[in-house]
Amino acid sequence: MLQHKSQKNRKDINKRLNEGCGQGRGINYKPAIWIIDFPSQGFSVQGLGWKTQREHHLFSMSEFRYFYALEWSPIVIDIREQFPLELEETLDIAKQCGYKHPVNPNTGEPNVMTTDFVVTIPGTTGVGITDQARTIKPSRELQNPRVLEKFEIERRYWESHNTSWGIVTEQDIPEVLVKNVEFLHNYFFIENLSPLSKLDIKQITAVLAKDVIQGDVSLSDLAARCDERLALEAGSSLAVARHLIANRQWLIDMNQPLQAQFRKKLALLATPSLKYEINKSC
Repeated sequence: MLQHKSQKNRKDINKRLNEGCGQGRGINYKPAIWIIDFPSQGFSVQGLGWKTQREHHLFSMSEFRYFYALEWSPIVIDIREQFPLELEETLDIAKQCGYKHPVNPNTGEPNVMTTDFVVTIPGTTGVGITDQARTIKPSRELQNPRVLEKFEIERRYWESHNTSWGIVTEQDIPEVLVKNVEFLHNYFFIENLSPLSKLDIKQITAVLAKDVIQGDVSLSDLAARCDERLALEAGSSLAVARHLIANRQWLIDMNQPLQAQFRKKLALLATPSLKYEINKSC
């Protein structure tokens, strides 16, 4: 939850809300707060979101890491960051609790509160969808009384909307998994493999998969050989390998550092197909 310290930022955010930010899902969702509002605090995700096919606006390293953990989760359908809460509702809750509502320190006007992430997963009965609200905070700040007051406003808000709300700290985020997803992230979409053609990708997949199954050398060496064999630019086959892992066509242990795995014989969790399958979301 960012503090909207400048009057300009506050006006920009209010204008966005009036224009529909905070509404919609997937590619159509627009967060309440953008990186341009706080450029010194923003973190840029490599490429578009896998789930949403849009740019994401993140404002702490913990948000950045949690986002990558969500990207890898097979049950996550949608990720909406910097989700705005209805101002009238949070004002009422703050009044009921006897807490001071967050305000713009320059004007005294109440700020629109936001929840860091609203995550969509399948419904508990297997039908429909369920939203979960998650707030990201360093564990060292959980003893701060003012932070806890804001959390209580947020908790009650989501409770009134029958939505699960929880706090995520750095201790809840799997560090190795997140680094692996970051390493793969820009290779998820097939367009990012340009100038490789689909035929190139199919050929690389067939050669690499066979060599990984039968060979005893590192993936890095196999990929270099594949580039030479197919007369491709150096690094092409390794890029395809990252694409295949990102799309789960090659299943590996994501809790072990990927770059270290690339430097030895790759231990696949299942025999890969020699045929490339185009992911519809790509």
